[in-house]
Amino acid sequence: MNQYMLFTKVQDYYKDLVERLATANQRISMTYLSFDSGEWSEQIAQVLIAKSAEGVCVRLMVDELGQLLDEPRHAVNNIALFNHLRSHGVQLDIFRPAFPLQANNRMHCKIAAIDDHMVFLGGSNIGDYYTTWTDTNLRVDGTLGDIFHNIYDFLNSHSQTGQPLSQALDPKNLQAGNDQLWLTIPRQRHDIRDALMKLILNADKSIYIRTWYFLPDDEMLNALCEKAKSGVRVNILLSHETRVRPVDFANYIHVHKLVCAGGNAYRYAGKYMHSKAAWNNKGDVMFGSANLDPHSMHTNFESCLQIHDSKLVWELRHSFYADLPASPKQTPESYLRRSLADKALTHACNLVSPWL
Repeated sequence: MNQYMLFTKVQDYYKDLVERLATANQRISMTYLSFDSGEWSEQIAQVLIAKSAEGVCVRLMVDELGQLLDEPRHAVNNIALFNHLRSHGVQLDIFRPAFPLQANNRMHCKIAAIDDHMVFLGGSNIGDYYTTWTDTNLRVDGTLGDIFHNIYDFLNSHSQTGQPLSQALDPKNLQAGNDQLWLTIPRQRHDIRDALMKLILNADKSIYIRTWYFLPDDEMLNALCEKAKSGVRVNILLSHETRVRPVDFANYIHVHKLVCAGGNAYRYAGKYMHSKAAWNNKGDVMFGSANLDPHSMHTNFESCLQIHDSKLVWELRHSFYADLPASPKQTPESYLRRSLADKALTHACNLVSPWL
């Protein structure tokens, strides 16, 4: 059985990641939207270089656009860091969608796989500024096999040729120990969305969702509303402010519909809340890189692990409630009290939300 360690502080996650990377004997495969120059990336880079010198196969993939936009001020330093890694034997790949993919089909996965027995995944990329955010990450220990290393090959193939490695990966059967890994593959598979819908529909007492963006499609929003109307406790914790401000206005409409149906929605107001996790009262958990928005459900390359573990559910629930004091609750009354200008902006942003 897989074992899980939940990190609710990014600094603790980075510290453990550095320590565990140093134990690798055969392979390290890491994929992130960005790997930004700073204190923590330097520490990780030192470990990667040392393991490469020992003969470990060390690979790091970053998304071309994500790397550029996550912290543009560090662009020059990032190039120097990447060149340093390459010069010391680290395989560093830049994810650039190849035809027939499009520029908005980005690689949003956040995975660090160590040999065949350990993987880190969750919301955080590598960058010092993430330590100032609220986020959740997970370490999974078990007999995981090649699955996460194969994900790296799969993503790299899409970047280089636009064609999947069919022999290396069967998206319908991605077993990581006793857990199921689901992917979003643009134009091909939307398995994360389907698994999340099942988690919602299977709940009979409670549903919890933590998400950076809250822009569910109509079917999923209606499912959440129907659950709330039936007496299921539907609890959403979203970031009140994100780096894409139009999203922050657009989601008021989705949240308003849910709270009018009896759901609970809390807007985290302390800096950023970047977590991506969902669970229900039956012990089902979805944990990984996907937000609840059209890009994560359909457009980006995303990865989420489906887990059944009551202890992890308890820890996630405890963390959820620990963040509520910093998270004002949106109610029908608070929505109606907003100014006409804010409401107009909300409706305008909602119209363009599929492209945000």
